[in-house]
Amino acid sequence: MVGWFRTATVLPEAVAPILARVGTPGITEPTPALDLLKRPGVTAVELARVGGAPFDHESEGDALAAVEVELKYEGYVAREIDRASKLREQAGFALPGEIPYADFITLSHEAREKLDRVRPATLAQAGRIPGVSPADLQNLMMEVRRWRAAGRPGIVAVPIL
Repeated sequence: MVGWFRTATVLPEAVAPILARVGTPGITEPTPALDLLKRPGVTAVELARVGGAPFDHESEGDALAAVEVELKYEGYVAREIDRASKLREQAGFALPGEIPYADFITLSHEAREKLDRVRPATLAQAGRIPGVSPADLQNLMMEVRRWRAAGRPGIVAVPIL
């Protein structure tokens, strides 16, 4: 089913009533079903019906609903998977004990206090401290790079998110 939405095109006259109903601009030439499916309010069942899909779009309603979610959100899911992968790669980044957390003004006051008190050994440990937000972790990476660039020893180069 997913393959059909990736390869099929839908004719303007077939999809016009659906696009009018959901209040989205019409099309003037055959358009990939996937592009139409990503429009708000357009459903996989409707597109399969008007696009002549080679499967029973009525009895396959649950499967089509799953396909719809998969295809509509695949870009978001891919970005989140990429972000999680980058965070996993950086989780083992060592944080030397002499880091001057109190001087890192881009971190929240609470994060500076807690990081200074706990002195985590890695970015992953810092991320598990209550009160240290994802934004604080991003800023910590930036501050560590600045600290390193200023000639402070003991910091390993960090890939940029």
